[in-house]
Amino acid sequence: MSFVPPDTKCIAEALGDVSKLPRDMQMAVTNKLSESFQSIPEPHGCDWLAVNEEMGQTMKSFEQMAYKAVPRATFKTIYIQPVGSFDHPRAGPLEIIIEFARAFFSGCQVELLPKINFSKDMISRMLYGRIQYRTDSFFDYLSRTRHKRNIMRELVCVAITMADIYPEDSWNFVYGQAHPIKSLGVYSFARLDPLFLSSQKKVMTSQFTDEHRIIMLRRCVSTLLHELGHLFGLLHCIYYVCLMNGANHEIEMDGQPVYLCPVCLRKLYSTFRFSVQIVYEKFANLCETYGLEEECVWYRKRLDCIKEQ
Repeated sequence: MSFVPPDTKCIAEALGDVSKLPRDMQMAVTNKLSESFQSIPEPHGCDWLAVNEEMGQTMKSFEQMAYKAVPRATFKTIYIQPVGSFDHPRAGPLEIIIEFARAFFSGCQVELLPKINFSKDMISRMLYGRIQYRTDSFFDYLSRTRHKRNIMRELVCVAITMADIYPEDSWNFVYGQAHPIKSLGVYSFARLDPLFLSSQKKVMTSQFTDEHRIIMLRRCVSTLLHELGHLFGLLHCIYYVCLMNGANHEIEMDGQPVYLCPVCLRKLYSTFRFSVQIVYEKFANLCETYGLEEECVWYRKRLDCIKEQ
């Protein structure tokens, strides 16, 4: 399997005709792309594209997808369900992460549900002395308990946990997984912790620096937005370095930006019909407030490109 990065013609075909888009969206997906978006580097070793064949999702194929969440009538709420204990010195800041989701998915409400504990019937295993929970167990639970949520408001529901997760016995772990047919997702904070792989058995809270907190926040925001993107029909991206790229390991995860490439941005716009300027301004402000400096700079520069006459 050998991944060949798409050429300019292929990317243009994936983006499709943008002539009928509002001017700000036209600028967002066409203006000064080489200054804002990077080509995907050649994959090596266990990189996602070295071991997974991705065909790419064009705008046309996105529109033809049968299973994707689409806001309609009262069904506009993204529910976030914490599972298990978050009483951890390095747990991701849930309220802040949700602020980013609210800005990113304009037109939806994002609601944090009360925390629940793991049930006895959830499938688990021990791997290298650490308990892991199978993602199917989360999907089963969220399906069984849908009646406890407001079914007249629910668009999608995503479980989040500090426990490690895996999709099937042949996998060591997974950062997150989406089930578009059921409009459900699950993702884990566990491996987003910069000190997760520390050789120390116990890491003191004082060793978790401000730099670590920024890394943790960036990873949590990126992973949640990525998994929600899948529920809204976005497949893994092969056109640029993008929020929707697949990731097999920590280096790839940190290489994912917290923004969508032009092709994926157009797909999301076709569902939500948001003002790209308003979304980018809100996101840039959040990045500035919570210390995501590189992301703040990117969004503000991209806003300048969009506003050009």
